[in-house]
Amino acid sequence: MIGLILRLYPPRYRQDLGEEILAVYRLSAADASRTGRFREAADIAAHAVRMRLGLSSATAAGRLLASAAPYAVGAAAAGCGVHVTRWYAGVVASPSPAHLSLLSADTWTALLLASALVVVGAITALTGRWHGGVIAVVAGLSGLAAATVVSGAAFGDPVVTPAMALLTALIVLACPPDLRPGPRACAAAGATAAVAWLPLVAVQAHVLPFSTDYGLWPLLVLAATGLVLALRSKSPGLKEAAAMTVACPPFLAYAYTGGWDMSLPVLAIGAAVPLAGAMAAYAYHLVRRTDRADRADRAGRADRAGRADRAGRADRAGLR
Repeated sequence: MIGLILRLYPPRYRQDLGEEILAVYRLSAADASRTGRFREAADIAAHAVRMRLGLSSATAAGRLLASAAPYAVGAAAAGCGVHVTRWYAGVVASPSPAHLSLLSADTWTALLLASALVVVGAITALTGRWHGGVIAVVAGLSGLAAATVVSGAAFGDPVVTPAMALLTALIVLACPPDLRPGPRACAAAGATAAVAWLPLVAVQAHVLPFSTDYGLWPLLVLAATGLVLALRSKSPGLKEAAAMTVACPPFLAYAYTGGWDMSLPVLAIGAAVPLAGAMAAYAYHLVRRTDRADRADRAGRADRAGRADRAGRADRAGLR
């Protein structure tokens, strides 16, 4: 079996390091149980697929997915949190006990449990236990996709919603293991999810005098997050905009089902909002660079004028 798994690697990589990988596998599997051997083989297969697709930590695509992964987890939590709060609002308004809605075996229960699993998994992942949290998020998103397909249009579009859920699961899974998000990135992703989710809950509770429930608010939050990250790192903003764009599928699904129910406006805004943030960050970067160049030019002119003045004084002193 391990021979077939090694064939998943790119030919050049397999030729250079195939024997070493095989030796390490045999050494680790010598005294391992059947489950341990299966886990080792699965890890090698996942690494081989990652290398085949160019999604390792050494590639730009892998680093982009690593940057986007915590924000994709946060976006999934915010979107599923909306489902959970809608259910809670319905329970509060309903005269029947809450446990009856939980015990009824239907697709609404499946949606609720899948959404709750995504929220719990996201909190777990963003508070330090990334691996276990990601497993829960992926399982919840898969359940959400299945429930949406089964229920038809009750939970959203039967094509767009499950496609975006599965795409988000793949984005999170594709994060290179050696580039797991740090505490600062996880904290920023959690704050982004909270800012995207809280106004939607306030609108549902009729606390706000205006509505943000048109699908645009979460995308604006992602764009603002990319802009803030770009300004803090003093970068042109293209990397941050790309990461926010990769992380936005849950919010695209929300905008599609809750905003217009038309693909063209959603796709246009999904592309335009992060790009607008990138253009703003890039414009700020250009302004800062122009200002620095102007200050350097003025300083250079003043220095040259000072040297010329000192040279003139020295020449006049020599003539005397």
